[in-house]
Formats: sequence, C-alpha cells, structure tokens
Amino acid sequence: MNTWERFSKEVNSTFIKEFSWNSAKNEVDYKGLKIIFDNYNLWSGKFSKKMTRIILPYYSTQNFILDIHENSLVDRIQKIFGSQDLQIGRTDFDKRFIIKSNDEHKAKTILQNQKIRNLIESDKSLRLLISKNKGIWNEELPTNQYELSFYDDGEIKDLNRLKSLLELFKELITVFIELKIIDLKNE
Repeated sequence: MNTWERFSKEVNSTFIKEFSWNSAKNEVDYKGLKIIFDNYNLWSGKFSKKMTRIILPYYSTQNFILDIHENSLVDRIQKIFGSQDLQIGRTDFDKRFIIKSNDEHKAKTILQNQKIRNLIESDKSLRLLISKNKGIWNEELPTNQYELSFYDDGEIKDLNRLKSLLELFKELITVFIELKIIDLKNE
C-alpha cells in the first residue's frame, strides 16, 4: 500500500489511483471545497524533480495573494538590496519566515491565529502560496479562480506530517471563509 492509500484510510479521503502520467492522489472534502494531495514531477528541460504538493482551488473576488516560506540565504541577500517582507510582530516567527502579500492587514489577521501559526511553525520546510496559476507551475487560472498551495521537495511519506498539513489547510479554509477570501456561493 503506497503513502496516498494509507493517508486516505487515515483521514477518510477519496483515493485516486495513479494513471498515465498523473500520480496517485487524495481529495479531501472540507466545507464544500476539495483539498488535493499529490506528487508532481517538475520538468525543466532535461531536469526533473519530484515534489509533494497540496492544492486548494477556490473562487474569490478579493484578489488576495500570499506567500509564506522559510527564510533562506537568497532572501537575506534580497533584503540587502531592498526586498521587503511583512512582519507580524512575533519575533521568532518573523525571523524564521518570509511573508509577502498584496494585503498586509489580511495576512497579519490570518497569521495572528495561534493554531495556524503553530501548524506553520511545526512544519520542517513550509512553503505556502496563493496564486492565480493552476497547480502552482501551470497556466493562469480563469478570472476570480485561485489556488492555495503547499509544495516541498521529494515525496512526503510521513503520515503525521501530511495530517498536520491537512489540519493547516482546514484552519486556513475556516479563516478564509470568515474573512470572505473564499466565496462559497460561487463554488
């Protein structure tokens, strides 16, 4: 039994078998939305890299964009040249993560949620992104369509980490609905 089959049994999701060039995946229904867990082969010419990704497609009229990732050497160099990121006023969190958004107030409101912050901090290499691109790296989505995405290098086989990431997505969905970032009427 592969990781996605085991994960499906543990969280009661829909398991979809691998076919053709598409990896096996899980779809978790939550509040009328689908959270999709899969593996993705990122191709760039002759280079290929397997990634684990989690995608939440949703409808919104708010054009809210967010990028949260671990602070890296590249980020520190960019800061020297004037790149700015948001600070939420939590020293340890602000040191560890780079936060970029087109709406500082919404981003800070989301990250003031203790459970969301704890779930983000508990992940060993978090990268969350809200974008207008399908599956992170593909074509642009239609008007008012967005995807909240997580991605990491390699295949995540740790079921506890996958369950923690699922909890993070569920908490984000709840807050996004409260802030009207997600419009359930048009889903």
